[in-house]
Amino acid sequence: MEKLNKQYLKQLSHYSWLTLISIISILGVSAVFYLLVILFSGHIDVEAVSISIGGGNLVSMLAFLSDVMVLVLVIFSICTPYQIFKEAIANGVSRWTNWLAHHLMVITVLVVAWLMNALIELLQSGTVTWSQRWAIIISMLIGVTTAGALGNLYGLMSMRWKIILTIALLASFFVLCWLVVRLVFLVTPERAVMMIQSINHPIVWNGLGLIWVALMVGIDYLCALHMQLRRD
Repeated sequence: MEKLNKQYLKQLSHYSWLTLISIISILGVSAVFYLLVILFSGHIDVEAVSISIGGGNLVSMLAFLSDVMVLVLVIFSICTPYQIFKEAIANGVSRWTNWLAHHLMVITVLVVAWLMNALIELLQSGTVTWSQRWAIIISMLIGVTTAGALGNLYGLMSMRWKIILTIALLASFFVLCWLVVRLVFLVTPERAVMMIQSINHPIVWNGLGLIWVALMVGIDYLCALHMQLRRD
């Protein structure tokens, strides 16, 4: 349990620093861009830089923070599994403990991001639509678990196979888009509308989303437990 806590806090710390750096970088680029706008326009838009704690700017700030948190978590899950694994093995942390600590960290971040999204809706409309909250958390889980599975799959591979897998994934994506376009042109508009309506139900989409999440977590788990130290 002690190793689990230490590994959890270490991964949460790494993620927090990466998120903070990302926020500062985005704000810095935005500030430079705004200064350039002032330089070329010759005037300052006071409303654009005003801060209203009780108004829309608070909602915008929360939305910005929530989006950055999830985006950084996706990037973190893709890029860092092997480096975290090497550090864990060097410190005597088992693969299972490292995997569990990572997912506890992921759950922590997603819960915070989800609560921020609920607060945004509460500030905007005065109420929280729980069906929409459910769809949002499933969307977050789909993105993060897919990134985690891909990151751990990359962790098993050498650089050559990483490049091959990346090319294969990009090619598969374009082929899938082409097949969807072909399907749209092959069926009549009425038939397409009927097909969309037949599956356009929250239970269907949420169910498919949960199945996808379970599949990605399974791939993530198997890859994490079979990861080995390599020379590259």
